[in-house]
Amino acid sequence: MSESLAPSEPPPSTARQRRRTARVVLAHLVRGLAYGAGTAVMGLLAYWAQQYL
Repeated sequence: MSESLAPSEPPPSTARQRRRTARVVLAHLVRGLAYGAGTAVMGLLAYWAQQYL
C-alpha cells in the first residue's frame, strides 16, 4: 500500500496551482486599478480643459 498525504494537506500541485491563480488574479486587479486610475486622470484633464480653455 502506498503512503497517502494527510487529509488536511492538498497535493503539492494543487497548492502550486492556487498560488499561480492568486498571482494571476492579483495581476489582473492591479492592471484594472491602473487602467481605472488612468481613465480617471484623463477624464479630469478633459473636464479641466473644457472649463478653462
